[in-house]
Amino acid sequence: MVNKLSDSKGYFPLSVKLTDEEFLKISEFIHTNYGIKLPIAKKSLVESRLQKRLRGLGIKSFGEYCKYVLDSEVNKEELTKCVDEITTNKTDFFREPTHFDYLVKTILPQGLANRQWPHGKRLSAWSAACSSGEEPYTLAMVEPDG
Repeated sequence: MVNKLSDSKGYFPLSVKLTDEEFLKISEFIHTNYGIKLPIAKKSLVESRLQKRLRGLGIKSFGEYCKYVLDSEVNKEELTKCVDEITTNKTDFFREPTHFDYLVKTILPQGLANRQWPHGKRLSAWSAACSSGEEPYTLAMVEPDG
């Protein structure tokens, strides 16, 4: 049974705090089951993104939410919502345009000038966490300035 988060007047607190232990439980579960690493630096992100799930469900603590979501086979739908909340599901061509500007105006020209990537040689790049591939396709489209 999920305990309601409201007080006797029906008000919900603005935020519930995520303990380090609760964060580790969530991050280890996500890493083990989905391969997504959530370092401790992401604790406030996880806390803020999951607070709306707690409010929506009327759950009063992250400990209770962990039991509700992670310790039960019944809550697959909520587990999907949890993962969706704590992951970034955005992909675009030229997402983070300043990064691509820096690449084409600084990194690539310097690498070519210093013969780190002679013409005709392949340059490998890694695009982390792109959901449908627009970012690596953007890498393939850009050319160095100059």
